[in-house]
Amino acid sequence: MESKYPTKINAEKNDLGINFSKSKKIDSYFSKNKYKWSDEISVGPVLNNTSVIYTESSRVKNLIELEEQKILIDIEKKAGVKLVSIDVQILNNQQ
Repeated sequence: MESKYPTKINAEKNDLGINFSKSKKIDSYFSKNKYKWSDEISVGPVLNNTSVIYTESSRVKNLIELEEQKILIDIEKKAGVKLVSIDVQILNNQQ
C-alpha cells in the first residue's frame, strides 16, 4: 500500500553512483590547494570513487594525468577522501 506521505530521498545512495558529500570535499580541496592549473579546471561529481574534472586545455589534462597518483594521495591526506582515480574530460563548448 502506498504511503500518502512523500519518502525522503537519500542523496548519497542513488542509481547514478554520485557521491555528493565526496564531491563537496573534492571541490573544497581544489579551492584551497592551488596548483598552477587550478584556474583552468572545473570540478565535477564523484562517480563510484572516481573524481571527474573538466578542462578546456589538453595541456592541463596531460598534467593532471601525469600527477594523478600524487594528487590522489594528497586528496586522501588533506580532504580525507579515498578515490580510485581521476577522470579528466575536455569540455566542448562549440556545440
